[in-house]
Amino acid sequence: MRAWGICDEPVHLLVPSQQMRSAGRRARFHVWSPDVPVGAFWVLQDTVLLSGPEFTIIQLCGATARLEGLLDAHVSAVQAQTRTLRELGVNERPTVDHPLVREHERRIVAAAVLACEFAGTYRLGAPGEKTLYHVPAIMTMEGLAAMAESAGHNTAASRARIVADVAFDGSASPMETALALLLTLPVDYGGFGLVRPRLNASIDVSAHRGILADVDQVSPDYLWLDHGVALEYDSAEFHAAVGRDARSDAVRANILTSLGYRVFRATPRVVRSLADVELLARQLACALGTPLEEPSDVQALRRRRLYAQLMPSRDA
Repeated sequence: MRAWGICDEPVHLLVPSQQMRSAGRRARFHVWSPDVPVGAFWVLQDTVLLSGPEFTIIQLCGATARLEGLLDAHVSAVQAQTRTLRELGVNERPTVDHPLVREHERRIVAAAVLACEFAGTYRLGAPGEKTLYHVPAIMTMEGLAAMAESAGHNTAASRARIVADVAFDGSASPMETALALLLTLPVDYGGFGLVRPRLNASIDVSAHRGILADVDQVSPDYLWLDHGVALEYDSAEFHAAVGRDARSDAVRANILTSLGYRVFRATPRVVRSLADVELLARQLACALGTPLEEPSDVQALRRRRLYAQLMPSRDA
């Protein structure tokens, strides 16, 4: 394994049945019983296959949690909320979500985050390592959807098809992924349900070069082309990592504005507050002509949980 740069332990191995699993510290075994989809593996050597990105997402979608653990965590959360309300003197019953529904949605969101990374131009480093930028995408959502369709009718394939619908191609950073999912996931998942943008899509402005533009193309972070709306995420850390500067961002925003686009800006301070993200979502919804759906108490609870799940620990 070391010949291919696989040095971490335990090594994760795929086996077709529970009987083929064995105990040990150097390997961890995962069971995949259905037929393996065509193209699921990358061939490293005749006898060594590496799970491709699409099949990795499908396997992640099939992961399950122990029911006892889910119920224990659910009871603990309800008890904690009850204590908090009592301490605040609020005479209300706690908002309760179904633990199995919550776990299903949490798994889909986790897989969507990884899918955006695989289909984007960044790779998260191991703990203590920096995020890599300007790396090529290794899959597309179209490819994921096709493999999920060929993977049969099972929980993993069903969830993966949902992931292919809600995740994005073209994300350039973890925060772009987090904000895109938070803004567009269905309200029932905790998102704001906005119309989906394209991420880092190019707009040809060559006809305006020398007049309104000094470049042939501009690529806003989020683009709603049919609505004439763009959103830029401004992060000093991300700009330093990819070699962008405030001037180029300002020029790009000014070009878009001069061509009639409504350009919105988000900063790390904005996305670090759920209230500020909600304000941004309302502003975007107004520009897009699609009023936000007001969440129920359970959906508002899911939104807080989704926000906590999505926000990266590293600003990028």
